[in-house]
Amino acid sequence: MSKFLKIYENCKQVSEKILEAREKDLFFRVISHLDADGIAAAGITSHFLLRMGANFHLRIVQQLREENLREIQESKESIFVFTDLGSGQIGIIEKNLPPESVIIMDHHPPEKETTIHQANPHLWDINGATEISGAGITYLVAKSIDNSNMDLAPLAVVGALGDRQDKGEQHRLNGINAEIVKDGINKGVLEETTGIRLFGRETRPIATALEYTTDPFIPGLSGNHGACLKFLTDTVKIPLKTNNSWRTISDLSQEEKTKLVSELIQYMLGPGEMTSEEAQSIVGVIYILPKEEKQTPLRDAREYSALLNACGRMKKPGLGVAICLGDRKKTLEEVENVATDYREKLSGYMGWLIKPGTITQMEHLQSFHGGKVIDDRIIGTIASIAISSGIIPQDKPVLAFAESGEDMVKVSARATDYQVQRGIDLGAALRSAVKEISSEATAGGHNIAAGAHIPIGTETKLLQILNKIIKNQLGENGASNESKY
Repeated sequence: MSKFLKIYENCKQVSEKILEAREKDLFFRVISHLDADGIAAAGITSHFLLRMGANFHLRIVQQLREENLREIQESKESIFVFTDLGSGQIGIIEKNLPPESVIIMDHHPPEKETTIHQANPHLWDINGATEISGAGITYLVAKSIDNSNMDLAPLAVVGALGDRQDKGEQHRLNGINAEIVKDGINKGVLEETTGIRLFGRETRPIATALEYTTDPFIPGLSGNHGACLKFLTDTVKIPLKTNNSWRTISDLSQEEKTKLVSELIQYMLGPGEMTSEEAQSIVGVIYILPKEEKQTPLRDAREYSALLNACGRMKKPGLGVAICLGDRKKTLEEVENVATDYREKLSGYMGWLIKPGTITQMEHLQSFHGGKVIDDRIIGTIASIAISSGIIPQDKPVLAFAESGEDMVKVSARATDYQVQRGIDLGAALRSAVKEISSEATAGGHNIAAGAHIPIGTETKLLQILNKIIKNQLGENGASNESKY
């Protein structure tokens, strides 16, 4: 049996557990993560529970902690469902909840073996960082419950894009994600095309779309509206308005799009700050939701995921779930306002990050500490943008810190695909390191992206321990110490 068939069978078994709980009229208590993938997974779960006529309560959390579980452990006649989290916290779940009443739909590496019903790609040697997201696993379970749930495929794609799983050629989704895309196309709820990967390609004036683009982050243009206007007017020389209305990327002719791409690539290569591959990534695969209205931010799956991520990071996850459930009009206006505030925050944080002296270098690590300046819900996004865009050196993983209250610090660790190929596994490294820090410290995540919570004052110790662990990881895999860059 192929690994794909095994994960489908795994999801089928979990779906049977959900159907059994519904037949018993149990109350579903759903807990999901606050990022785009977690909110999309929560949206999928809410959809299929509503379609089943089940009673449920949904909660979105930044991190699964024991206090979250203690709050619900006395719930009678309940089934506890965890999406986009749970596998890395099996120990505290087993400690606080009856395992037979728990269901996990997650794509993070499992902490240990368990009797809990869980759908997880890592059980079948499928990479949960690149081949399927938490929303994707939840979608497969939903599809196993009823094939009519295939119309939820766009939410699985939105979740995968939110988790930056578009690692294929021209930023295409691979693995089981690609199979989910096929489901969506066959169902008529998804389209796949190639185009300019600028944020807001259907909704924003061209200069604003360029300004808001952070993947890739374009030094000198991203976050700088005036510079974007000047670049488009003086260098690209395309009309930005038609009949006094601002044009969008989707309004451009093919000739204009070609010229814009050519000038952008030349600009990005000019200062020598970006590689040819990074510059050319401005063109790639785009996933369209044809059932959404044209010229709305929900029509482009990447922009959809950005909206959900903004809702979670700005403490408005309920708005994101409402959008997933089909709420539009006023709710969408609120979400767009939240996203605007979020982008302004990101721009300010990136301005802080690029100041001299912000990054601390070690032999096998680099780090920066946001203290109370950077919101702990956003620190991971800043780390991702910094290393993926080349704002900071890409030869070593980055560790980012931000105070998160209650005398704790949020840690976000990010690596590149090349670093992972050399043998670096940030999830394993952090899980090992926090054991030497404090009993209060927790960690989890993938090889390429991971996170932790540690007590304030233990940051230096964590860095020292991680530096040694990563050195060992590189040595154990026979990797060269030579940088790709």
